[in-house]
Amino acid sequence: KFDSIIIASGNDFADALAGSYLSTVKNAPILLGWGKGGKYVTLDEANIAYIKANLAEGGTVYILGGKNAVPELYENELKGFKVVRLGGANRFETNLLILEEAGVAEGSEILVCTSTNFADSLSASATAKPILLVFNEYGKLYGKQPEFLAGLKNCTFTVIGGESAVSEKLATEIAKYGKVERLAGANRFETSVLVAQKYFKAPETAVLAYAWNYPDGLCGGSLAFSLKAPLILTMTKYEAKAVEYAKNAGIEIGLVLGGDTLISDDAVRAIFAMDKADEIVEK
Repeated sequence: KFDSIIIASGNDFADALAGSYLSTVKNAPILLGWGKGGKYVTLDEANIAYIKANLAEGGTVYILGGKNAVPELYENELKGFKVVRLGGANRFETNLLILEEAGVAEGSEILVCTSTNFADSLSASATAKPILLVFNEYGKLYGKQPEFLAGLKNCTFTVIGGESAVSEKLATEIAKYGKVERLAGANRFETSVLVAQKYFKAPETAVLAYAWNYPDGLCGGSLAFSLKAPLILTMTKYEAKAVEYAKNAGIEIGLVLGGDTLISDDAVRAIFAMDKADEIVEK
């Protein structure tokens, strides 16, 4: 039984990835639903059944995002449960509401990621660290972000990704509130490995997620954190960095999120140095 369960939109990445920190703080799984931005405005009955079966008495259901992200149908269906919606007018406000609910302790390291691409925040989602989403095109901190950062105590910041993701100008502005470092590879594959190398020491397990789209990986950060495993972005024919990382780290156990059309079985065998006859188990 979980004391908390989280629901986020599966049609976009921002709320679910920002919610990875809340997920680790509350030890809560993340369920994905359909929002108005997608093809369906429906209630996912499997989510409701999971909540009723797995939420402890007196537990909390957190809904991330506004009613366009996760429809009000969920609140209506979950009457009798404690339901808390953390939904601002946009992804930045929702991000701050998530951080406020989870709490950011004095001296925390905050990971700064772009809000317009999922790759860097997906890699970061396994670290159990607070994630701040920023809007590079805006050129400065957005809305109440300066006020929020000013209220933190002795925090440091690590920018995930290159200047096309988070500009040096924006990093300089964030430096008013604490020391800033940058972790950036030449592409999302390298950046993913750099995150793994910095935040995961001697892991036995690695979780693989498809590098060019987000749905399968959205909940993967919580899984990876529970296994003390990095979340590595890869894809068929672009697995070289993952192969190098798994070999150097001595990874012995692998989990792959999604089907073999995205990360082929041959790519998986190459990454984990498996024999061609070795079985890949589907769950």
